[in-house]
Amino acid sequence: MRRITLSALLNLALITGAGASEDLSDVWRNLFTRCRIAVETGKDFDATGLRDLGRDVRTVAPVTAPGVPFPLISGYEVAEQRWEVPGSRFLVVEAEHPSNRGKSKRSCEIKLAQRAEPISTDEEKLLRATFLVERDELLSTGRYEYWNPDPLFSTNLGIRLAGNNPHGCRVVSFLDIETRSHSQSFFMTSSAEQDTACGAAPRLARP
Repeated sequence: MRRITLSALLNLALITGAGASEDLSDVWRNLFTRCRIAVETGKDFDATGLRDLGRDVRTVAPVTAPGVPFPLISGYEVAEQRWEVPGSRFLVVEAEHPSNRGKSKRSCEIKLAQRAEPISTDEEKLLRATFLVERDELLSTGRYEYWNPDPLFSTNLGIRLAGNNPHGCRVVSFLDIETRSHSQSFFMTSSAEQDTACGAAPRLARP
């Protein structure tokens, strides 16, 4: 418990000294909490204060290979609901991915809005510190476990619900940021149901 407390204090010190960028982390943490709770509990996403951008169905093309007469991976459709955060660079995308037997797996992502300014290296440090504070608090409850995504970006942090959610799914929540290359900058936060044999009836109707 002492290790977690000291870690939280160190990360809070980084956040406190961040100055004007603090609003960015406050907005992000609020949205991260809403996404995580929605996917972990199976309840509706709390869109209070957000601008509804509507629903859409995105088609993912099948994966093929030269000389192979059938798709390596079949194409599928993803139903999406988007919200905009007024006055912020963030938007929220809730999605349902096909699972099995008519079920769907749910994800809730926080992305940068189109044409929004990329995350800077200083903002990356701030968001990383904010995530670590949040993770320490969740781990202290005993209901979560360490889980980090593959180290593909300059920030790769995550956490996993220790048990299944009401849909029988493991739920992972993570923060991925890439600021080392201006031509390939990247930002995404997501909470998502895992496993192929879990899921629930689709909730997002066709637009």
